[in-house]
Amino acid sequence: MLKVSLTGARWIAHNKLIQHVQVTVRHLNVQETAAALRPFYFVVHPDLFGKYPRERSVNEESLKRLHEYITCLQRSGSAHPTVLQFFFRPQQLPTEKPALQSVNISLASRDVRDTVKTVLSSFHLPLDYLSSVPHKPSPASGQPDRPIDWHPSYYAATGKQDPRARPSSTVDISLRSWLLKNIEKSHSFLESVQSTKEDIDRLCSALQVSIGLSDIRWESVWGFSHFRGCVKSFYRLYTEHPERVGGILKGRSLVFSNSTGVSVHGDIVLSSEDVPTYWMTLLMSVRSYEAVLERLPLMEEKLSQLLNNIQIVRRKRKHHLVMAEEYELLLNKLLNSLRRCQDAAKTKLFNNDLSHLQLVVEGESGPLALCPTGQFLVPASIPGSILIDYIAKHKQEADKIIRDMESCLRQEQEVVTFCQAELELSALSKDESVTPQQMVDCCQKLVDEAWLLGVSLKGLCLRVSHFYSVMQDGEICIPWDWKSSSLD
Repeated sequence: MLKVSLTGARWIAHNKLIQHVQVTVRHLNVQETAAALRPFYFVVHPDLFGKYPRERSVNEESLKRLHEYITCLQRSGSAHPTVLQFFFRPQQLPTEKPALQSVNISLASRDVRDTVKTVLSSFHLPLDYLSSVPHKPSPASGQPDRPIDWHPSYYAATGKQDPRARPSSTVDISLRSWLLKNIEKSHSFLESVQSTKEDIDRLCSALQVSIGLSDIRWESVWGFSHFRGCVKSFYRLYTEHPERVGGILKGRSLVFSNSTGVSVHGDIVLSSEDVPTYWMTLLMSVRSYEAVLERLPLMEEKLSQLLNNIQIVRRKRKHHLVMAEEYELLLNKLLNSLRRCQDAAKTKLFNNDLSHLQLVVEGESGPLALCPTGQFLVPASIPGSILIDYIAKHKQEADKIIRDMESCLRQEQEVVTFCQAELELSALSKDESVTPQQMVDCCQKLVDEAWLLGVSLKGLCLRVSHFYSVMQDGEICIPWDWKSSSLD
């Protein structure tokens, strides 16, 4: 593969081209697609078919092909039509235990949203989240921003709705009306996973006491049943090798996720998709990662010095774990780039102390940005001259955001604590994309209008997001800007 070094204006033009291509071909981004398909994964995941090896194998292969199909659509806007077969367990009746059933899904759409809708509809799964994600038409620069006037034959051939024949309308749902329809579903799901949660708590407590683990966490999009399976498998591994496993993990944090390794924070990460034998291989090599973990603060300190003592922060993101070896490579790449640009740093940053600002090395590639919390998000592949110029231009804006954010974060913590106690919620959280100010506004409104909701939220788990949904574990998601309830 030919590798081209892009610098200066060429690098900016390259990124603009990439962003343009992504905007024009992606109707749902990767995160939105994963969130929309989450209920589907809970139905067909291969781990649910341990006693049925053939059906498990079919679902594994079909999931792989579905992922490839969606990836092709997101990258190029086209994919070869295909038919996928999935096995699933139909809803059990009180007096019988039905056999597995299969569904064949024909995929021929060139649109990610339509593909996801087809998959969910094939299993009669709710489309609440998919409907809540707005369409994002983004015409190329210089082109008129107007809808395309398709010929009626287009709608006849594709089966899509002609907006001229039936104007679309958006139903503005109030929180009260949505809760009245879905609160019982949440209670039912909560009750169904209660025994699973109790098993997890019992096993985790036993492991923490026996090994001396500081923490056991679940950082995966899969539900509690998968977490319980992982903890049970690990518990068996520990009982077979108590001295070896215990000696390695004492005082450490254990995380079950979608990858295996040692995280940048020193946590031991085990993939829920790996077998215990592979876990043991990692555990035996944990000591070798200590040298890497010791080098990271030294590299961060050097990077900070090259940028006038700016703080280098390791951002924690849910379901996104950065491994120590990967982070070391990212730091090294950025350091090498900045070492060649010290004249530019002296010219544009002068001798100004930037220790009040924060920088996050965010992956190999991606946009250079100032995030809503005031941190500079920096891809390791960016030329040092562009990074220095960006910091010089946005340092005052970043400083103002950080100062404003400090008071907002304190207010958010106070309001969340009060709201959880006032509504007697068992848990109250938010999506990473919800800003502190949005969380404050939502919680204050919940407390003020709790008497209008028409239902009690006592004992429920509530997550502030951008859509309405009831998760498989009973957690309720509501948009932060929910419509005020009405008694009508």
